[in-house]
Amino acid sequence: MMIMSRAAWLVGVVSMVLALSGGVARAQRKPAYEAEAARGLDPELTKVFHDATAALDAQRFDEAEAGFDKILARVPEHPATLRRASYVRAHEKKFDEAIALARKALAAQPGSDGEAGLASVLMNKGDEESLNEAQTHAVRAIDAAPDEFAAQVAATLALKMKDVTLLQRAADILERVAPEDYQTHYLAAISHLTREEYLEADDSLTRAVARGLDPKVAAEMREKADLPARRSTHRLISGSLAIVGIWVGGLALIFLFGLFMSHATLRAVERFAADRSDALVASTRLLRRAYKAAIGFASIYYYLSVPIITVIVLAGGCLAIYGIFQTGWLPIKLLILIIIGCGVSAWSLLKSLFARRVEPEDPGPRLTDAEAPGLWALARDVAAKVGTRPVDTIFLTPGTDVAVTERGALAARLRDQGQRSLILGVGVLDGMTRRQLSAVLAHEYGHFSNRDTAGGDVAGTVRASLFSAVVGIARGGGASALNPAWHFLRLYLALYGRITLGASRLQETLADRIAAVAYGGPAFVEGLRHTVERTVRFDNAVKVHVFEAQRDRSAIVNLYAAPDGGERPDVAQAVTEALNAPGSPYDSHPPIAKRMAWVAAFAGEPQDAAADGPAWELFPDPRLVQARMTAIVNRRMSDAGAIDA
Repeated sequence: MMIMSRAAWLVGVVSMVLALSGGVARAQRKPAYEAEAARGLDPELTKVFHDATAALDAQRFDEAEAGFDKILARVPEHPATLRRASYVRAHEKKFDEAIALARKALAAQPGSDGEAGLASVLMNKGDEESLNEAQTHAVRAIDAAPDEFAAQVAATLALKMKDVTLLQRAADILERVAPEDYQTHYLAAISHLTREEYLEADDSLTRAVARGLDPKVAAEMREKADLPARRSTHRLISGSLAIVGIWVGGLALIFLFGLFMSHATLRAVERFAADRSDALVASTRLLRRAYKAAIGFASIYYYLSVPIITVIVLAGGCLAIYGIFQTGWLPIKLLILIIIGCGVSAWSLLKSLFARRVEPEDPGPRLTDAEAPGLWALARDVAAKVGTRPVDTIFLTPGTDVAVTERGALAARLRDQGQRSLILGVGVLDGMTRRQLSAVLAHEYGHFSNRDTAGGDVAGTVRASLFSAVVGIARGGGASALNPAWHFLRLYLALYGRITLGASRLQETLADRIAAVAYGGPAFVEGLRHTVERTVRFDNAVKVHVFEAQRDRSAIVNLYAAPDGGERPDVAQAVTEALNAPGSPYDSHPPIAKRMAWVAAFAGEPQDAAADGPAWELFPDPRLVQARMTAIVNRRMSDAGAIDA
């Protein structure tokens, strides 16, 4: 009803378009209908009837009245003449006479025309009682015969009475029976406005103009109903929804592709990992290329996604604020939280676009050739056995990590001119043999051989951007279930990890094979098992040392000495769990148990057991190395205020 009141100004225009005299005329006289209407009249009166009707259509009402009265003087019960005479009386505002003639016409010929004719003159009288009766007859008219005349009467009455239901019904009838009349589409436009169907109303006006409606009338209606702005808004919303839909589809594509790649990789690895031929390399060549393309696509997609999700966050905040104002309630604290939350999220997202992967600092002190000639010689021997360039730098760390990195500009790394480094955690060396260490280093050199460390700038930059945005939003208090930016970042981290870590698992498997071929599957299995076991035991020992140091506020004497009281009972269980952990699609490495099973059958070259020995023998003074690493940990604890300097 609210929309109907907005359209009420159109009543006068529509009535002017449709009304003739006091009634409603047909848009175009149809010969067949006119012949039927004149039935019962002799030829002389038939001519008078047609002449009077023409005068009515031309609004020569005196001439029309004289003609119809002449007919009624001789044939007082002629239905069509009675109806048309009633229209003339209505125009002259002789409503009582008009209504009496219309009732007599209906009595003489019950049906749609009579009902519509009576409704027309009652409508023109205009008082409440007459309008209510007119409504009854108009409904009966379109029930009896939903034709153009009855629908026009019903539509005009509906506009006068602001009867939305009757207007919609009349407009629907006109669109069926008179699709070529501009009045039809004009009324349809009004009907659409009552239903808030603004685009459909605009389209109906376009059709009405094409069929003869004055463009000025259409323009006036569009302006008053604000249709141009509504269409522009609709285009904006539709375009935005289309973009969001395509964007969501892209996210789904990334997820499905990552899922497919993970499954395809695992199938290939399961099938060929234990095969000593190059079947695994050959079967995964296409997968590796696809992974490279997928990582590139996902990286670019992230940068395309940031502006979209930023707009979504800001638009959501504006809608929330608008909704609050619409309620008439003004919660200041909530408004401030919404504004701050949206601002922080948007700023964090946009700032992440400019985040760059920072070249990492040295993970630990550099170990020179003079400080450990045996280790450097072993590193060069392993490189020669694998068939790749040896490392340029060795870094020592207190922990148990063993890894390789390649620094320098991307172009240099792609030309195999990057600065190669080995990161060796001193904590892994206790109980390790040189053969085991050689096999583990061969795995790391396998990454160099496969050129796994040559690229990665794009992936690393995107990860830096993601973490920058995550940290910014979390620090700003935006890690909320209601924040779409937070959900997007969590989702994209998972999607990106699915692809990049899937590629990493394939790289690890191929590097395992290189180590197994070079030193034999058993040697690599022993080295891998030792690394896992030592990591668990060392981590637990460090917890004890750190706890005691903090308790006593004193420095750790030797980080690598066994804790007082020996190993806790739960450590052995932790070792078993680590060795048999099932893993997940988001792990960077395949499960340890599978890695060991895949390479166990590789015989490798015969090893001289007499030449083997403890890995610590590669250092001139192991105690000095342990003291150096212990000092690093003590300095970190002192800087953190955990112990007294």
